[in-house]
Amino acid sequence: MDVTIREAKETDLQVVKKYTVETAWTSLSESDRKELDKEKWTKHLLELFEKLSGRETDRIFVAEDESHAFLGYIWVGEGSNMMTGLKHGYIYDIFVKKEFRGRGTGKILLEKAQSYCREKGYSRIRLMVYVNNANAIGLYNKMGFKTEQMHMEKTLS
Repeated sequence: MDVTIREAKETDLQVVKKYTVETAWTSLSESDRKELDKEKWTKHLLELFEKLSGRETDRIFVAEDESHAFLGYIWVGEGSNMMTGLKHGYIYDIFVKKEFRGRGTGKILLEKAQSYCREKGYSRIRLMVYVNNANAIGLYNKMGFKTEQMHMEKTLS
C-alpha cells in the first residue's frame, strides 16, 4: 500500500475532529470519564481544537492511500518547556484507522512530524501518551522517543 502524506484541507477537518474526540475520550481514565459529562466535554474539546489548530505554528497532516482514502492524521505544533521556556515541536494528536494500524502509517506520520519540526528549527519533539496505550508506546520507542517525565495521580477520597 502506497501512503501519501499531505497537509490537511478544510474538508478534512470534520473527520479529524471526529477522531480527535474519539481517541481523546477513550484515552481518558475510567475515573475521568465517570466524572465528565461527555457532551460538555466534547464541546470543550472542539473549542480547544479550533483555538489551537488554527495557530500559525500548527499543522495537521493527513495520510491517504493511492485511492485517496483517509488512513489517519497527525497534529503537530509548537510547545515549550515550562521550566526553561525553550521551544520544541509537540505532537498534539496522532490517529490511524484501526484497519490500517501495524502497516507503517503511524511511522510515516511521525516521520512527517519530525521533518516539519526540523524545518521549523526545533531540536526536539515531544508528545504525551497514556500508559495504557501499549501499541503507541511501542511505536514511539521504535521511533527513538524516550520517557522524560512521568505524571502520577492519586484519587482523593
